Formats: sequence, C-alpha cells, structure tokens
Amino acid sequence: MSKRMTHQEICEEWEAVSRAQNVNHQRGIKAAITQCRQFLTAIHQQADVEQARYRYLAQRLCDHFWSHNVAHRTDQTPGYPGHFGCRVRLRKRKLELSWYYNRFVQQKSGEGRSVFSEYIRKEGRFRYHKPAFTRAQDWEQPLIMETETGFEMLRRLNANQAELCRIVRKSERLLKDLEEHLGGLKEAASGSASPSSEEGCWR
Repeated sequence: MSKRMTHQEICEEWEAVSRAQNVNHQRGIKAAITQCRQFLTAIHQQADVEQARYRYLAQRLCDHFWSHNVAHRTDQTPGYPGHFGCRVRLRKRKLELSWYYNRFVQQKSGEGRSVFSEYIRKEGRFRYHKPAFTRAQDWEQPLIMETETGFEMLRRLNANQAELCRIVRKSERLLKDLEEHLGGLKEAASGSASPSSEEGCWR
C-alpha cells in the first residue's frame, strides 16, 4: 500500500507537474477539476455541520437564560414573574435566535394563568436594539443583555458562513465554465513524443 501524501507533498506535486512535459495533462486537467469540485462539495457539507454546532452553542446560551428565569419563579423575587423568553431554531439552513414577550392572563376559572407570547422583531442586523427590552424586570435586563451578546456573535458567525456558501456556489459555476472552456481548446499539431502515463498527484 502506497504511503498517503501529506498536504505539503500534494502542493509540491501539483507545482512540479504543472510545467512537466512528460505527463498526460488531459488526465491531469480532469483530475484537477474533479478535486476542485470535491473541495467545494466538502465546504458545503462542512457548512451544514458548522451551522448545527452554532445551533448547539446558541442553545447553551438559551438554556443559561432559562435556568435563571426558573430560579426567579418565586414570590420572593422582586419583579416576579419574568416576561421575556428566547428561542433557538434551525430550519432549512436558517438559524433563528429570537426573543418574545409573555403576557400572563388569569383564567376565568381562577385556576392558573394563560400565557400569550408576543414575538419581538429584531430591528438590527445582528442584534436586538435595547428598547426592545425596556419592559424587562431589573433581574432580567442583565441576563437578556448577556444572552443577546452571545447571540450576536453567533449571528455574525452564521452570516459569515452564509457568505462563504454563496462564494462556493459562484465558484461551482465558474469551475463548470472553466471545465467547458478547457475542453474546447484545440491542441497544436506536434511531432513530439506521446506524454507519459505517469499519474503524479492525481492518483
């Protein structure tokens, strides 16, 4: 079994064969295009995994907020109960880190209260503006800001990844055009010897 080439060896091999005359460059072009396409596909696949990790990290922030919310569900807490809540969702490659405001209404039977949630629209690109939380209790305010700071970082990371995926899609289209362009080039008539079948870095 042949030894697997290192990253540096692969780079050096492509550099060496790029100017070589004794290799089959038609096979080389095909291999290069194939590997370029595999690289772009791998980025897409890893982007999905990375976004799932962002969702996981966002849930940790969300759970931290809710742990404090639960801890303050007592009549001894000034400003009980807390009205704000946060939620994390990942649907169709869209990561949502949102806030809502809860209203508690006493049921007609007198047994318990009904909860009505009001979604809060995010005015900023990566962060909710402070006025969205003016109704927060004194103990809620710092927790909301702490959680929202983490959410903002994740929104920025997610936006960077989305931009990367857009660039990858552009690269996929360009690679297809390049493959067609290279395939349409006509070889010059030559009396030189046939190229070697050596495979080099496209094994």
